[in-house]
Amino acid sequence: MPTVEIRPQSPYRQMELTPRAAEGELHSPERVREQVEKLRMQAEIFEQQRLQSETQSRELEQNTLRRAQFNAELNEVGTRIHNAVRRIERELESMNREQQELEHVCDCFKHHLKILSALQPELWTTDSVTERLRDAVPKVYRAENDFTEAYASGSKYQHTDILLHKPGDVVENRLSWKNLRGEMLRGLLFHLPLFLLILISWLIYIFITY
Repeated sequence: MPTVEIRPQSPYRQMELTPRAAEGELHSPERVREQVEKLRMQAEIFEQQRLQSETQSRELEQNTLRRAQFNAELNEVGTRIHNAVRRIERELESMNREQQELEHVCDCFKHHLKILSALQPELWTTDSVTERLRDAVPKVYRAENDFTEAYASGSKYQHTDILLHKPGDVVENRLSWKNLRGEMLRGLLFHLPLFLLILISWLIYIFITY
């Protein structure tokens, strides 16, 4: 019968047949606590990252909203100011145009005054009256015609009423004492029948009572 040689098992084989030392260390309480703590720390990091991401997302959304609101307000204010500038510019253009027209009217009047002042009919001699009148009458007529035309177009000016009333015209003051007394008198006359009716009714009441 052959002899069976029994060889001693190697240390590595013995470790396979017995509980592993590494596996024992892996499942040791200290190792488990370390793994749990590591996982907890990772979870906290992930949670912080998630919260930070959500915060950044909200901030980005709020910043976008604030920027949109600011842009809308900016456009609104800019539009208002732009419209105001255009209105002021048109008003200044209108005022400048009217000023130029009034300056032209004033220069025209000054020119007529210079011509009329130079006529001096008191210095005319008797022999030259006819000739002088023949020369002076058209000048007076032109001056009067320009004066009338200027005041006839006075209503077209929006920034002044200087040409609405000719010099010498009497413009009634609406707040004068005379107008106020007239208004009070008209009001008294309008309500006088009512006052008389109340007075008669009161007298009848007194007469019946006593």
